[in-house]
Amino acid sequence: MQFKSDTEIKKWRPKGNNTRVRCGPKLYVRGFETGRKLFQLRFEVSRKTNWLDVADYPAMSLAVAREIAIAAGRLVKAKDCSVESLRVALTRSDSAMSLETGIKAKGVADQPTSTVPTFDELYRDWHKDHRENNRWTNAQAENRPIRSYEIHAEKHIGTMPIDKIRKPAIKAFMQPVFKTAPKQAALLLGYIKEVFVKAGDDELIEANPCPTKAAFTIPRRNENPHSSLHFSELPRLMEWLTNAPFSQAVKVAMRISVITAHRASVVSNMRWRHVDLETGVWTIPPRDVEKREPGLMKSGHTFASKLPERLLEDLKGLDADRSNEVYVFSVDGQKPINAETLRRNFKKHSDVTTHGFRNTFKTWALNQDPPIDPFLVDRYVDHALVGLDRHYRRDDLFQQRAELAERYCAFVMGECDEP
Repeated sequence: MQFKSDTEIKKWRPKGNNTRVRCGPKLYVRGFETGRKLFQLRFEVSRKTNWLDVADYPAMSLAVAREIAIAAGRLVKAKDCSVESLRVALTRSDSAMSLETGIKAKGVADQPTSTVPTFDELYRDWHKDHRENNRWTNAQAENRPIRSYEIHAEKHIGTMPIDKIRKPAIKAFMQPVFKTAPKQAALLLGYIKEVFVKAGDDELIEANPCPTKAAFTIPRRNENPHSSLHFSELPRLMEWLTNAPFSQAVKVAMRISVITAHRASVVSNMRWRHVDLETGVWTIPPRDVEKREPGLMKSGHTFASKLPERLLEDLKGLDADRSNEVYVFSVDGQKPINAETLRRNFKKHSDVTTHGFRNTFKTWALNQDPPIDPFLVDRYVDHALVGLDRHYRRDDLFQQRAELAERYCAFVMGECDEP
């Protein structure tokens, strides 16, 4: 079998990653499972077969590749270059003329073989570097770049030298991802772009081939990642929870999630040493990015709040029959409950997320008569301050938050009739 035209190469569907078809004297096209097609030259030296990469198809046409093959054969036969120096020159040539000019340039024969790294090598080095510098603060976030890359990108560009990757190749495999999972696609595209930026800084490439997000077709969807209940539904949620088939530890954790509006990971990893059962003060330290201890404050500062009496009584009940000396909520006595357990359990009631309870609380506060001060509401859920508040309003309103927590708890538990 031999290809004689670009059309034949275009229609070819290679099977496996080591399929080659002859295209002329010394010229072959190698196919990959991903659909990539690479022109290569074959030279026999000391009974050893040497395969030299020329360029990808269709970036280079068959006619140009044949001209390069003829020129390369002539140069090697005339001993104007060795196979190894030819390998170097081919990486810098896009025509027979540029190949001959490069070979005859002074010092080419002494240049080392090209060692351009593949995209896979650079991507994993990039991830390792950021992981060691604590870019990601939990295992899930740390694994996301690698998992996403291996699922969507590795088989398409992982084996390609970084300087051979072109924009169409990236668009071809990223567009389907943007149509099915636009948020994950946007993150992956950002990771890929960072790798190319670093490659440019290291002078491995001349231009960044990574397309922008605007270059993709992204479907419009009505998405609400943090679905929340209307605050009027909270008493019914608590009534449902009372009769739900969950352990007492899980039920208390779910009540605390609703009333404090803390993140699920913070609640599920609540420690006994952080709670004063006499005063009801729950003090959560800031997250240490070096230790990566789960369930601490993402904001980077200590956050203390006074739990409502109803929640404090629940915790005292768990303390009386404590199953774990470190974590408040433990079913097996060995480890804390998983944050995902809380999320799944709330889903059994309705389409709501644990993070959505922040929005529920804020909506309740807005509907009070008179509405509760927005600054106090933000302090209650420990939202980051902006504008002048960020620089001048340092008081975290501990006592006011404690009073607000009692008021909100009474409403959630159905113990008052306020709106």
